Formats: sequence, structure tokens, C-alpha cells
Amino acid sequence: MTSKLDEYQKKRDAKKTPEPEGKETPSGKRLKFVIQHHTATRDHYDFRLEWDGVLLSWAVPKGPSYNPKDKRLAVAVEDHPLDYRNFEGTIPKGEYGGGVVMLWDEGEWEPRVDVENGLKEGALKLVLKGSRLKGKWALVRLKQEKDNKKNWLLIKEKDKFAMDNEGISEFKTSIRSNRTMKEIEDDKEADKDGNSSLPFETTGVQLAKLVDKVPEGEGWVFELKYDGYRIISYIQNNQVRLVSRNGNDYTSKFKSIADALIEWSNGRTMVLDGEVVVLDKNGKTDFQALQGFLKSPKKQTLTYIIFDLLALSGKDLRSEPLVDRQLQKYLFLHCLYDYYNVNLDVAPASVMRVFSSCLLEAHF
Repeated sequence: MTSKLDEYQKKRDAKKTPEPEGKETPSGKRLKFVIQHHTATRDHYDFRLEWDGVLLSWAVPKGPSYNPKDKRLAVAVEDHPLDYRNFEGTIPKGEYGGGVVMLWDEGEWEPRVDVENGLKEGALKLVLKGSRLKGKWALVRLKQEKDNKKNWLLIKEKDKFAMDNEGISEFKTSIRSNRTMKEIEDDKEADKDGNSSLPFETTGVQLAKLVDKVPEGEGWVFELKYDGYRIISYIQNNQVRLVSRNGNDYTSKFKSIADALIEWSNGRTMVLDGEVVVLDKNGKTDFQALQGFLKSPKKQTLTYIIFDLLALSGKDLRSEPLVDRQLQKYLFLHCLYDYYNVNLDVAPASVMRVFSSCLLEAHF
């Protein structure tokens, strides 16, 4: 059975290159795009759009331009796996595409036409919602011989984001790690606070203590009790380790969570404490469904509920008061509301009555 990634895999030796081996995976509701600056045989930018389980890819020798008058050549290349949108590093010399790869921009994209028809007819219009590239763009295939459909043009359409110059020359660092091409090549960390070493490699977790009666008084912090897997996330240099409270590695089993954390962390170093769960249609955690996911991953969607920030930008936060860690977490995560735990001036017994009426459990 043929795969869209056959050509990608044939060109690469998984034992010699750090690039993702590549598997077709279902595309999400929100389509992603990535642009990678690539210094291979020739310096160019790889323009990639998520579609139908892979990344449609074009090599753009001069890079994109915000000037609608600049029609940039974009050469269609083999489809890449979705995992490739997290790849930043060096491909060894002698291997296909040998050179340095930087994550130059990323975000979401929206088609403005039927994608399959646009690819067939050679006219694909889209909206980019990236950090560096925004607005309306078009990919137009050049009229060539019947069997040669590789050469396209990447064109900025006129809108409020259009400029009279290319508008990209100022961006010389990674959108994720903030590293330069030289720092990526030398495998060095960027000169910024966010990309620091982890202050610890392993840690225990705070556990609830079983008591005979509900605590009295006010000023308690309470948390919802989730039925899932307690997972500590160690995030550094666009790599993630997901470790259970018992020290078991769940990175590969909860790969969708790991991939999301890589993208979401934006190159920052941190350690998170949370719970991997499956939510039912009412928003409650379903442990049986989570166990079902481990047997058949395609049947369920995972959610990672973060309730503690243990380290950030190289600083160990574990000795700080819980309320201080929570404040830092909210400021960093930009939470719009406190979903995970709350500090209320009410007695725990009152909270328990409310939780019980909703068939929920709580920790204090």
C-alpha cells in the first residue's frame, strides 16, 4: 500500500538523520503551517501547509515577500510528516538536505478555496495567521509541460499586511528557540532567559492526604480531582519528556500531548505538573476512556490539565509557596479564568457540598 510519505522516507536514512521518520496522522480542525529556514546546498525557505495528514511542502529560494509585486518561485517537493513542523536542528552533511534547519515562522492557516481543487488547478488561496507572516497569500502554479507541475509562485495579496518591501530581513532567529542559524549549528542555547537548563531532571509530586473530616476555617485552596494519569512534563530545547508519578516514561504513548507542548512552549524551558485525561461530553474526566486510548489511540482525544508550574526559565519554583507558583503559572499561561484551582474565602464544607451536588471530587 502506497503512502504519501513514501518519497520522504526513501530519501532519508532514519539511522543517520535526526529528522522525524514520519507517519501519516489525521489533521486537526485547526490547520497548521510552518516555514523553516534551511541552509542546505542552497539557502532557501521551506513553506509547509498541513493538509490531509501531511505537510504539503514547497522550497522558496528567496523566501516569502510582503510585497505583492514580488512573485517568489516556490518549488513543490515531497510531502513531509506533520511531526516535521517541530524539527529544528542540523541534518548531517552527505544526507539528503544536509544543512541547518531553523523554525522561522509557524501558526495556523485557512484555505480560501477548495484545497483539492486548488492543488489540481494550480491556484491555492489562503490566509496565514503566523507570528511573522500574516494575511492573504496565494500559490499559483506556472504553466509548463504537462508532466512538470513542480514550479509555483508564492505571492502576497493586497491587504492591510502588504508592504512595499519584502519585510522579512529583520527576522534572523528561530521563532521557537530564539537561536541564530550558527547557534543551531553549534547546538548551543540562545542568549535569552527562556532557553535555559532544567534545574532538576526528576521530581516527586505533591499528593493528597486522606483525612476523616473536611478541614475547617477559610482561606483554603481547593483543586478538582481528575481521573487520569499524573504526568510531569520536562520541556527544554523543543524536546519533551512525559513522566508518571512512578517514574514511567509516557512520552511516546501520549505523543499528541508531547507535540502540543513542544509547539506551545515556544522554546521555553519549564517543568509542569498536571493530569492527562479524556473528557466526556459533559466535560468530566473518564478514566475508562483513557485506558481505552492506550489500547486504541484513534478513538479518544487527550487533554493535559496543568495545575502546577515547578520550574520556569531555569529557576526551580518548588520551594516557593503554592499560591506564588499559581500566580506565576497564570501570568505565564495567560489564563483567562482559574479552571484548575481556586483560593476562596469560604469554608471547605461549603465547597464540598457544591462539588458533591455536581458529582465531582476536590482536594484541599
